[in-house]
Amino acid sequence: MIYESLDETVRREIETVRARRIILGELEKGTRTGNELRKSIQDDMVADAKEHSRRKVIDPDDYRVTDPKLYFNTKHLEDLGIVASRKESHERIYSLYPKAVHAVRRVLNITRPTTVVTSMTRPDDIRPLIHWFTGEAEPHFKNLRLVVEKERFSKGVTKDLERFAAEGSTKRWSSRWDELPEHVAGYYDGAKQGDLMATYAHIEKMVLEEIPEHSVVFDLSTAPPVIAVAFCLLSNDYSIPGIYIRRHSDSKTGITHYIPGAGLI
Repeated sequence: MIYESLDETVRREIETVRARRIILGELEKGTRTGNELRKSIQDDMVADAKEHSRRKVIDPDDYRVTDPKLYFNTKHLEDLGIVASRKESHERIYSLYPKAVHAVRRVLNITRPTTVVTSMTRPDDIRPLIHWFTGEAEPHFKNLRLVVEKERFSKGVTKDLERFAAEGSTKRWSSRWDELPEHVAGYYDGAKQGDLMATYAHIEKMVLEEIPEHSVVFDLSTAPPVIAVAFCLLSNDYSIPGIYIRRHSDSKTGITHYIPGAGLI
């Protein structure tokens, strides 16, 4: 059996049926009603006709999208786990399934401001992380969420990260600390074991908060084991890319990228 990644599934669907590209492109922007999706598909059909037809006058009424046609395409995408829908009053509301959002963005070449979700075992790792983030990280890496063990980072650790910014950096960015309690993430240096699935659930909530407006990247470089494994599981479950940063004091930082379904790049 040959495994097909979610990226490959999305690419196949949009290349097979033009209307599905329009549906996914619209839903990447947010929820849409059936009427809104019909209108977007119709507008695309009319624009395509104007570009390729020899007719001087194009009547939009000739390109109406019927309920069965919309249902056929949205139901097919739902069956693949790419689109979700719910009934509200007399309307059906459509959205991208959260686990498919990143795959859709990659295939459609949509770039969103990116949140890097990272962690560290020791506070000493903060300085090189911020130096990289403000000096070498890609321009669309705008936000930083630091997921750490509360037992280790709640006392005596500075949360003022701008002091570690790369010299001369003009980057505008935001940061947020997420301190996981001992019964969730444990305390690695203190030999206190965490709960993997509880850690996964806490970080999953963060991911779901970020996805509507931002893309997510997991930094797998310096996390304690329980948090690192949770990052890896969520990376695969949500098709979220991961990076491993090799930091050097005398040269530019080297980065290994991991794309779910594609492997190391």
